[in-house]
Amino acid sequence: MLAACLALCATVTPAQPVRRIALTFDDLPGVSQRSSLAVLDDINTRLLATLRIERVPAVGFVNERGLDVQGEREARLAILRQWIGPSFTLGNHTYSHKDINDTPLEAYQADVLKGEITTRRLLDASGHELVWFRHPYTHTGPTPEIKAALDAFLNEHGYTVAPFTIEAADYAFAAVYERALIAGELARADETMAAYLLHQDHMVAFAEALAMDTFGRDIPQILLGHVNRLNADAMPELLRRLRARGYIFVTLDSAMDDEAYDTPDRFVGRSGPSWLHRWRVALGLPSRMAAEPDPPGWIMKAIE
Repeated sequence: MLAACLALCATVTPAQPVRRIALTFDDLPGVSQRSSLAVLDDINTRLLATLRIERVPAVGFVNERGLDVQGEREARLAILRQWIGPSFTLGNHTYSHKDINDTPLEAYQADVLKGEITTRRLLDASGHELVWFRHPYTHTGPTPEIKAALDAFLNEHGYTVAPFTIEAADYAFAAVYERALIAGELARADETMAAYLLHQDHMVAFAEALAMDTFGRDIPQILLGHVNRLNADAMPELLRRLRARGYIFVTLDSAMDDEAYDTPDRFVGRSGPSWLHRWRVALGLPSRMAAEPDPPGWIMKAIE
């Protein structure tokens, strides 16, 4: 009897911890306004289909400049409408993706307001409210004065800044992946996809460890990705890997209900690090930014 029990126990996989994660996607309707309408429609349709099938909520952040293509505006608006529903909503990512590091504050603020006109109208028509804002490049202000003034402006206009804790440089992998597909180099595309998924694994593990070091426990994570062909193709496997680590998928506001997200963002500088790094500034903890995993060198070299 004992031997049988031991044999049974040996086959049981220990239960994974229950973790929570919210998914967010930047640069709607697609990373480049130069992408053809057919390509953008395919990317968004496939990405959203996966999220719906897997019951994963998400927020998509819009650059309204990407709507202003002659003869295509209505079709591009239709893409945005796909992102509005019970599990999906839109946020403001500015009109033209300006960088606060290199843009006068008043011009940046004007771009924020220009970037909400159509998005707000679409949300209002569907009974939704425009709440979320994400800074382009996740740059929040190069000086304390600019950061404080921008924070006050966003608050005055009813925005909640959407933080992130995990970002795996998908823009770099996506550029290499896209080039390989266009060139018909399928082996190169497969190699890039495999490297991307592995780097995502490394970044998730790093964020988990950094949260534990910062707060002494797991916290809900927020993943930042972009609307591109790479993520449309990778999403089924990416979601499978996250579930294997014990994650369930929650809304952005649910993730931010955790008290960790009440920690102030005290980071000031020209880079745009994860909020896990920003919170450590407020908490007086040593920086771990240098320990964050880098993408493979061959990926970064390929986009130089």
